[in-house]
Amino acid sequence: MKKNINLMIAMNTIYSIFKSFILIFVNIYLWKTGKSMEAVAVFNIFNYIAATVSFYLGNIVALKNMRYNYLLSSLSFMAAFSLTAYLGESISSYAILIGILGGFGDGFFFFNLNTFQAGKLLPDDMDYFMSASSALKKASSIITPIISGFVIEALGFNAMLYSLLFLIAIQLFLSFKSESHHIATLGKIHFKKIKANKVHSKMLWTNIIISPYTQFTSLANSVFLYALVARESVIGSLNSAFSIFSILMFTMYRILQRRFNRKHLMFVGAIASSVVLLLLLSPNLWTFVAFGVLMNIGAAMFQTPLVGVQLRSTKENACEESQMLGNLMFRVIVLNTGRVLFYSLVYFFYTDFNSPIFTIFLIYGMLSPLLSYWIGRESIANY
Repeated sequence: MKKNINLMIAMNTIYSIFKSFILIFVNIYLWKTGKSMEAVAVFNIFNYIAATVSFYLGNIVALKNMRYNYLLSSLSFMAAFSLTAYLGESISSYAILIGILGGFGDGFFFFNLNTFQAGKLLPDDMDYFMSASSALKKASSIITPIISGFVIEALGFNAMLYSLLFLIAIQLFLSFKSESHHIATLGKIHFKKIKANKVHSKMLWTNIIISPYTQFTSLANSVFLYALVARESVIGSLNSAFSIFSILMFTMYRILQRRFNRKHLMFVGAIASSVVLLLLLSPNLWTFVAFGVLMNIGAAMFQTPLVGVQLRSTKENACEESQMLGNLMFRVIVLNTGRVLFYSLVYFFYTDFNSPIFTIFLIYGMLSPLLSYWIGRESIANY
């Protein structure tokens, strides 16, 4: 089992490297070439729609062999990055296609990852997996942005894409090393059981409530920040600095867990996640930098633990594998619904920081962490 856990940690780390690149630099590239946020919004909308569809398809593929999902994910990302390199500055005209390919890469991979986390890991293994994955992902998030930024400025955007294609090739190789097995059943969403289980249904609602917040913070550290500095190397360096502080916060959270109840720590994290958005009421370079640093307090103490509670809830509130898989599918649907709604609002209403929708995002962002905590407080207390 330990071998499978370590292999999954390695694959998740590689995935996080090119996902970090997509969230920061692909969004920035789309914004630069498209001259507006519309291409960014379209890319993300179709990315999350495709991720939802491919998560379900991943269940069908897993009936044959779960290893195929890793292969399909790697090939989808290869196609997305290769096409991006080929299209160059005309990429904004093909944002839908790139978004769909990237979404398929996400969905196939995340079906296996979520199934592994919710269905295979015991509580102690879950703690080890989440801790090790978080540490390595944070380490990669330090290295990836700063290297990407300087490579893009020195050698061009395509040079970084070719480097990432090499990493995806490694991911493809690791896919063949993964355990060859299948699942026995197709996931079924039992809507009546979900509705009847008040605690679990409340926990599911936290997915759609918090997802616009996480998307806003992602844009804040990429496109919004780039609009103020317009240099990839600066964006990369800042995001690497944010990640260093993030690791410190995760370390502090682990230490505090020995002395304080997780529920109380998550409440403090929810407050921190809300309060930090006050900085952006006056959007400028320094308030965005301060936000990028301080938002990691809430990320470490509330948002990351919340994901663990959400995944644990899908397993504990299932009597059989098909119900557990159905719970995972429904979680993905509501999570990505929140993301699609957010980027739809960006597409139709956002132009710059003076847009009314920017203020609405801030107000909603201040409310959503505390609302998520309050709605999911019973599951959080039992985690």
